[in-house]
This record gives sequence, structure tokens and C-alpha cells, in this order.
Amino acid sequence: MTRIARTGIAGLRAPSPAEGNAPAKAVKGDLRGSGSWANEWAGARSAIARAKAIAKPAKARTDKGAMSADPIPEGTITARPLMSTRDVKLHNWILDRLEAEAPCCTLHVGVALHSFLTAATAHDGFDPLNGLAADMLIVDETGQPIAAIIRENTPNPSRHLLLIDALLDADIPIVDIPVRPSLATLWQAISETLPKA
Repeated sequence: MTRIARTGIAGLRAPSPAEGNAPAKAVKGDLRGSGSWANEWAGARSAIARAKAIAKPAKARTDKGAMSADPIPEGTITARPLMSTRDVKLHNWILDRLEAEAPCCTLHVGVALHSFLTAATAHDGFDPLNGLAADMLIVDETGQPIAAIIRENTPNPSRHLLLIDALLDADIPIVDIPVRPSLATLWQAISETLPKA
């Protein structure tokens, strides 16, 4: 068992008895030393409390678009991979190249367009960007999008056109991932969008 596992983060921060100070007593609500400090730190408890406070019985609701307050049946939601094995390899390859050649940039996967674009036509629950996502997005150190890396949406070409149109309107460079990408050609296209040192 490691020192962290035995004493938690508080054990690492507390002064040792050899220094002449007794370890500080745990303060109620203090995250250090808590068995589930990561969840508490991430705000899971407060998020659940807020959600329960907001949820009202359907009769008491005034907002028409609100979802039912009924809890999701246990075991109906499961995790799935964010990317295919092939996409993970491509992502890691691009990430390695970015770290070497543009360390000020980060790579993000499956980013919804409305996370980094806004539409002037969005109103009353209608947003033309809803349901559109970039396969990968390169962002600079200030959080500004540098380039969207997308793959052709063969099952739904009309959504693919909407995606391209939105990115072009926002003047976000697009890097297309061909069906059988040449890594050298793909990196050439990506490197042209990166900030120059």
C-alpha cells in the first residue's frame, strides 16, 4: 500500500511529528484526507444537490421544454469508446507531432460546433449548429480554434455539408481526413494551419 493510499493527500501535506508540530485535525468539509476527495473536488455532490433542487414534479413545471424529473433507470446507460482503434492511433500520432512542432496547441476529439462557434440565427431552442461536431479540433493556448479535422460523413452527406458550411462561415481552417490518409500529406495540411513560431 502506498503512502497516498494509507493517508490520502492530507498525509502528504501534514507536517511530520519530527518537525515539532502535531498533524492538523481534519476540518469538516475539507477535501484533504477524504476517501472520495476526487468526486468532492469535482463538485459531484453539489451538482447532484442542485439538480435535485431544480427538478420539480411535472405538474409544478412552468417551462414547456423541461425534461421529466424521473430518474434514468439504473443500468440503462453504458460507456462506449470515444474513438475507434484506428482513430485512436491517428489521434495519438497527430498529438505526438503537435507536441513536437506546436507545443502551444492542444488536440480535442468529438467537439460539438456549438462549443466553439455561435450562430446569429440561434433562437428559442433552435440552433443550426446542434448535432454538428468536428472529429478533432486543434486549439491554441488561449482556447481559440486553430483547425477542424474532419472525416467525410458518408451516411449523412447533408449534415457533412452543414458542418463544412458552418466552419467556412466561421473562417476555421478545415483539414480533411481521407478514407486512406497519407500521414505525410495529412501532417502537411495540418502544419499549414498551425501558428508560426
